Amino acid sequence: MNCTGKGILMQMQDYSIHDGDGVRTTIFLAGCPLRCKWCANPESQTMTSKLIYHQHKCVGCGKCAAACPKHLTPTTMPRPSMDCDVCGVCTKVCAVKALEVSCIEYDTVQVLTRIKRDALFFRFTGGGVTFSGGEPFLQQEFLRMLVSNMYDAGINMWIETCGYFDFDAVRDIIERLDHVFLDIKHMDSATHEQYTGVGNTCILGNAIKIHDLGIPVTVRIPSIPGVNLTGENIAATALFMKEHMPKADIELLPYHELGKAKYIALGNETGFTSFPVPTGDEIKRAYAILETYGIPITEYR
Repeated sequence: MNCTGKGILMQMQDYSIHDGDGVRTTIFLAGCPLRCKWCANPESQTMTSKLIYHQHKCVGCGKCAAACPKHLTPTTMPRPSMDCDVCGVCTKVCAVKALEVSCIEYDTVQVLTRIKRDALFFRFTGGGVTFSGGEPFLQQEFLRMLVSNMYDAGINMWIETCGYFDFDAVRDIIERLDHVFLDIKHMDSATHEQYTGVGNTCILGNAIKIHDLGIPVTVRIPSIPGVNLTGENIAATALFMKEHMPKADIELLPYHELGKAKYIALGNETGFTSFPVPTGDEIKRAYAILETYGIPITEYR
């Protein structure tokens, strides 16, 4: 087993039941090439370590400032602070878990040891590992090492991707995966760029290439009224899938504002953009459009 290599993870989530079949361990890799205005995981956008402060948990005991080599406290310092080294000492003395560090370096041995521990749950539930982010393919060498070792161990592997990557550079990784969740956030490239910072040409091209490999694909739409949860965009997505990805299914992910708490915890509340939350009827109408085009519907969440 080749276990060399390091990468930056946000976290590893055990016993996940919403990221694919069975009980899964979801590995969240840091870093993303997109800047979606509705992003619910702002800590994932870069691979830089970040101190997260959950103010609602804080009891004001002062132990964090006492332990900090610079005697800083998240209640008084500018956030993010240029003075904070994100050493994590404060998180170790916080009994109420009001402080945590996101985006931490792991090596493959640490990750694979954790996965080996969970393998029994995979075997009895038909589960496995799901790579998520951020954008997992952004750390392609680390991802390749993990996938290679898990493939040799017979671990079922799924991935969640925004689709914005160099296909040829990661084709060997994709070919070892069992399922791909791929976001198609908008069918109009100019609108896609307006809301995410990049156009959709690369993403749509990669969607076709992955489908043509014969790997099961679930298209996901983070669904926002007035942005992409429109009859026109849903129909355009259905037509694209029917023509280019006839074996793929689709899942609509209703927009929510749960990410606002993360912006606050990162000291970046002004970075949060609010969008309308879709109603159940709006989601049902969108699914009805997809069904008229014969697009298979799947819901994992």
